[in-house]
Amino acid sequence: MEVFEQLLNDYAGDVDFEPSAFYKKIMSGLVYWEDLKLNELHIDINLDKNERINKTVDMQNILIKLSQLTMEDPLTGLYNRRYFNQTLKMELERNYRDNRTLALAIIDIDHFKNINDTYGHDGGDAVLRAIASEMKKSIRQSDALTRIGGEEFAIIMPNIRHHLAKEVMERLRRNIESSEILIDGQTINITVSIGTAVSEPNLIISADDLYNLSDRALYQAKHSGRNNVVIYGTPITTQLSASEREALM
Repeated sequence: MEVFEQLLNDYAGDVDFEPSAFYKKIMSGLVYWEDLKLNELHIDINLDKNERINKTVDMQNILIKLSQLTMEDPLTGLYNRRYFNQTLKMELERNYRDNRTLALAIIDIDHFKNINDTYGHDGGDAVLRAIASEMKKSIRQSDALTRIGGEEFAIIMPNIRHHLAKEVMERLRRNIESSEILIDGQTINITVSIGTAVSEPNLIISADDLYNLSDRALYQAKHSGRNNVVIYGTPITTQLSASEREALM
């Protein structure tokens, strides 16, 4: 694992580094040992620096580990901010092309500073892991769940309209509120505030704009008493299709 941590450090500072492009290079055999800087890691590879990497199982395992380090949050096992930024842009482009909607929800744990002050950072970490686990059970399979920083999470929900997004997030909020988290032998209850915005197919919106609208809705949820779901804007349609109803089950 130290090898992969070093690889991450090497590439994390490279503004041009794109894990998806890196994946394509490895699978096409265009990555060289020199690209991975393995010589600097004192690994005996006995290969010329310009020799291409073979598409072996070992190299695919390296790719998987590198992808985990660059795209996953080590505390919760969720996708991280890097993944969120890339996926939100990609999903918006796909939904414009397919003339579909896309919702973005931002979830913030209420009074998280009090949790850290009372139970320490280990207690705070336990809460983050528990909340992440509860979220995994509450969202749709097609949704992308990410931790975007601190006590803040985001869910990218393709092909979903206002009312369905509201119902899915209300279900998530209720499940978290009713869950019990054990810290140092004590059981505590946690609540979250959720802000959601929906990109409609007839309205072109950037990833940054959609994020800002969701963040604005989150601000309203926080300042209207917390433990609340606020969805930005007015829905264009009010009736859910049968397939959308099935997604709630």
